Amino acid sequence: MPPLHGPTLQFVAVLVTLVAAGVSLLTWYHHREGPGLRGWALAMLLGTAGTYLFGLREPDASFRFILIGDGLFVAGFATMWMSMRRFNDPAVTAELMGVIVATILILFAALFTLAWQVAPVARAQSIVFSLFVCILASLASWETWRGRHLDGLRSRPIAALALAGIAVARLVRAAMVSAQGIGLMGADVGIVAQGYAQYFTTVCILVVTFGLVLMAHERFERQYAISTEAGRAAE
Repeated sequence: MPPLHGPTLQFVAVLVTLVAAGVSLLTWYHHREGPGLRGWALAMLLGTAGTYLFGLREPDASFRFILIGDGLFVAGFATMWMSMRRFNDPAVTAELMGVIVATILILFAALFTLAWQVAPVARAQSIVFSLFVCILASLASWETWRGRHLDGLRSRPIAALALAGIAVARLVRAAMVSAQGIGLMGADVGIVAQGYAQYFTTVCILVVTFGLVLMAHERFERQYAISTEAGRAAE
């Protein structure tokens, strides 16, 4: 397969995440009682910043620059997971979300630094990054699917499957980086695969946002129907 044009791919990724953040905020504006929407918008903004820094990354980029960019991306996915948890359980406070996201970010920074020092040639830090995103996307997918047993929203599978797709893409990416590290795969193949993986992830993020908006609207319609029926019964 031919490689995708890197700068165009980065621009599309940044644009999509910004649009996703705006759509989430707009949905929250119309449904203020819907928990998790502002957190999802924040997650998209963190992902946008991480993607933008990745686009600026040079082959000789410093460790600190790479860590900040990847850390923002991990923080974004951690916020996605916690946003889904808050959507299922409004009792999850913003303070608790912040503590959990900060804890995950600290753990990621520690393991990323260790991997950078232990096996820089094998790009072990890239494997750590991909595995963190894979785990967080899987947790968000499970949280989205699990909530179906709580409220029965029919639009939940859309977001859950898209998040699962992101998790699978990052797991494949980690396997490919490992194969490159032990000489089973050429660097040129890895570069092509990385571009397609980023494109697939961008599409999945757009689908997840679409699913989350549908979930918010569906929940609002159900609550409105229940309140209307209760009002008519009181009359």
